Amino acid sequence: MTIQTLSYSTATTTTTKASLIKRIGQVSYRLLERMTESAYRQHEARLRNNFYI
Repeated sequence: MTIQTLSYSTATTTTTKASLIKRIGQVSYRLLERMTESAYRQHEARLRNNFYI
């Protein structure tokens, strides 16, 4: 009985850590995407003139 309880709590902890890491990765990706879009909007005129984008 104790082994089952321990293995269950370990599995729950592992799952929580995995989903937390996944959420952190998604948030980081969204932040990077926003920063990239913001930088593009800020320098859009210069990019169009210099690189003909």
